[in-house]
Amino acid sequence: NDPHTMVIDMRDEEDPLEATIPNSFHIPFNELEDRMDELGCVRQGASRSWDCGASPKIVAFCNGPVCPQSPVGIAAIVRAGFPVDKISYYRGGMMDWEALGLTTVRGNRPTRTVGR
Repeated sequence: NDPHTMVIDMRDEEDPLEATIPNSFHIPFNELEDRMDELGCVRQGASRSWDCGASPKIVAFCNGPVCPQSPVGIAAIVRAGFPVDKISYYRGGMMDWEALGLTTVRGNRPTRTVGR
């Protein structure tokens, strides 16, 4: 619930409909580069590069330790210009979250546009 941190469910479109971490935002891993503005990044001039200086910290997760979706998504946003020091990876993902008996919510919370 930290207002300066976004928890991002990077799983495929259908997965968050069953269960996800409360207060997380869903942005599928393969859509992240096209939706950097939702992470607080702004396009810069003619180069069309991203300025992510005002972005919140993000915590990325997917299905669990063997799920490649978050690592692929993280690599994509880093290549696009998102600061590495603002990214955390919850490697256990939904598999560990549910195994620990932590609260989940059903459905897919809409994404947000940071700073708007």
